[in-house]
Amino acid sequence: MSTETANRHSDLSRRLIQQANYELDQKGDRVQACEKASGAVAQAVKAIAEDREWRHGSHNLRRTIVNLIAVEYNRPDLPAFHAIADVLHENFFEDRLHDWEIRPHLDQISGLLSQLWEIRERGPNPSFVPDSQQQQTIERLQLSNEEAAADPLIDYPPPLPPFESPDN
Repeated sequence: MSTETANRHSDLSRRLIQQANYELDQKGDRVQACEKASGAVAQAVKAIAEDREWRHGSHNLRRTIVNLIAVEYNRPDLPAFHAIADVLHENFFEDRLHDWEIRPHLDQISGLLSQLWEIRERGPNPSFVPDSQQQQTIERLQLSNEEAAADPLIDYPPPLPPFESPDN
């Protein structure tokens, strides 16, 4: 993981959101616009993860990273904005959204990207103290891909307690 790789993700994020707007506004290709916009968010999150030396190779890991950053910077809106990127990603496969539905999502994604780019520039929040569960998540993100692959359940939450029916 390196600064060069993080910068590459950041640059790609900026390019993809421009392409998303072009695809929708100039070409009328809502499917490509959706995929480019969701990709722009993924690349912005990957840039932050690279800077922190966190694994980021799946949708779920990137979602977890957004959730951590939202807590770290007291930005509770970030996960909801990230969910919009997931809606657009889904539309890439399903093509169910009309242009008039996609346009506001692209605008919201642009706002999310601005926040993510700003967070990356600021770096880790020195006053953030993760709770024990957040710290455990951070430590799991810091594992190498090889270390994580050794435990297929590493990115899952802990097992649920046994269920005891009140009827028993």
